[in-house]
Amino acid sequence: MTYNENNKTTKETQPSSSISGLIALRIFLAFASGYFLSYALRSVNAALAPVLAADLKLSAGELGWLSSAYFLAFAAMQIPVGIWLDRYGARRTESALLVVAAAGAALVGLGETLWMNSLGRILVGAGVAPCLMASYYYFRRCFPAAQQPRLVMCMLLVGATGALVATQPALSLANWLGWRQLYIFSSVLLFLSALTVYFLTTDADRQDSTQQTQNDTLGLWALTIHPVMLRIIPAFIFTIGGFSAMQTLWAGPWLTKTLGFSPEQASIVLLYLNATLMLSYLLMGVASPWLLRIGLILKKQSLIALIWIPIVFATMILWRDQQSWICWLLFAPVIPAMFLLQTQAALAFPGHVAGRVLTTSNLMIFVGTFAVQWAIGVAVDTFNQFGMSDTAALRSAFVCLVVLQLLSLLWFVMGEPKRITNAEA
Repeated sequence: MTYNENNKTTKETQPSSSISGLIALRIFLAFASGYFLSYALRSVNAALAPVLAADLKLSAGELGWLSSAYFLAFAAMQIPVGIWLDRYGARRTESALLVVAAAGAALVGLGETLWMNSLGRILVGAGVAPCLMASYYYFRRCFPAAQQPRLVMCMLLVGATGALVATQPALSLANWLGWRQLYIFSSVLLFLSALTVYFLTTDADRQDSTQQTQNDTLGLWALTIHPVMLRIIPAFIFTIGGFSAMQTLWAGPWLTKTLGFSPEQASIVLLYLNATLMLSYLLMGVASPWLLRIGLILKKQSLIALIWIPIVFATMILWRDQQSWICWLLFAPVIPAMFLLQTQAALAFPGHVAGRVLTTSNLMIFVGTFAVQWAIGVAVDTFNQFGMSDTAALRSAFVCLVVLQLLSLLWFVMGEPKRITNAEA
């Protein structure tokens, strides 16, 4: 793997330390608890959208804002989180911010206005900002490179489990207890997760990192214009971010408004989607070493995903029948490969800047999720003002997203370097 900074090349083939056995499992499960809750709270508004809109009397644009406020805060936190990971390590960074998320979830549960609920969602988004990247950072620092894809798939499997719980089970619990009580319960779980991360993980990722971080001035702009990052930023924003925006909010309104499903039926489809994603992550985690052995390197896997996702979106838009709900399940086989773009970025740089590399890529993804999620709502409201029905307006907004995804694919292909390096493999 190579990394160029100030015309110097740094080679790094081994992590700074190595852990294994029951300690490794304990650390993985601790980080997994935070990411499970992070993804559940990220996704739950898709299932709760009809309830939230009715209770708080929200328009499509306001609903889009309320959900996307999470992603705005999440994205804004990525750069400081990257610095804190490199400086203080994953344990301290994640446990402290999970306490902030717990306070935010409690505020959402207690809030009576759109802006109080938005502030709560902002605090939740800021607080869970390190949950996935802290684990990636820890893996990058403490586990061999060959294990990275499998570890990534295992964490994404945990996230898919959280998204699964955020569908029909969350809606059923909200109907029983109330959506406010659901958020209060989440607040308690977030605080417990903070304690778990702090007391059950170690500082192995901090070995030899302090001096290296002091001597490394690599910042956001330098990372953003690096050829490895520049090539995949549009895909981070419109393909990964676009899918996340659909999964975590607009899948629900699509199913209810364009296909005529009830909120309960829509939540069941979302349950199927997230169950299929879980299975895909599990299978990819098992198959990853075999795929690499047969020559299907990470770059090729990701390219397949970048081609497949806009095809499925386009099919969903053109297939105007209730049976088209099955298109949501067709995303699942390629989603694991799509997220491997982040692994490629991390492996292209040395471990002591891995925190900033990972959080910069995550910043782009969540900027995209925020922008697409809010823009879809604004686009629907705008198309409505021009006389379009809700169904036609939502379809038109999705068409715009597909066009941007195809342009991102073109940029990715055109940015193909003339020779393949280990950073891309």
